[in-house]
Amino acid sequence: MIFVTDAAGKAIYLGAEWTVLTGQTLAEAVDYGWVRVVHPEDRAVVRGIVAEAILRQEPFGVRYRLLGLDGRPVRVLGGAVPSFGPPGRSFLGFLGSITRFAEAGDEGARGTIGSFALPDQLGDPAARSGLEAAADHLIMAHALLDRSGGEHILTALRTVLYQVGLELAEGGSPAGKPDRVH
Repeated sequence: MIFVTDAAGKAIYLGAEWTVLTGQTLAEAVDYGWVRVVHPEDRAVVRGIVAEAILRQEPFGVRYRLLGLDGRPVRVLGGAVPSFGPPGRSFLGFLGSITRFAEAGDEGARGTIGSFALPDQLGDPAARSGLEAAADHLIMAHALLDRSGGEHILTALRTVLYQVGLELAEGGSPAGKPDRVH
């Protein structure tokens, strides 16, 4: 599922599958409301990784547990790439993806800043729109290129990711209001 944040890390767009997974409405999840469905033992780590990624304006990846619709933990991998825009390549926020994955054990959250590791399955099959599916795959492409080089391609890809983030934030969910565009 796709998400978009502003420069402070507040959610301004979440794909509709967020509600299907967590039971939390999109209106409840905006700003920092999404944190309420992060497993209580993982909240500090997740918030810390996001806060550090904001300070460094770098991609991040974090494995953690969300509380599912039934209240039981669901293991997910979340990752995002920074979005920059005018004037002067200002940091605007993140365009990211959250993917469910199976992992043995019940350990808490952990993550990285400066890169984001790919899950075994690329893309989220539950993406609700073509634009969300495209965003998911573009984010994965960014993660692959970030590890292997290709700075010219990354520059172009970041421009495309910025435009996709704008379109998602401007239409779609209650969080996507034009006055709150990332």
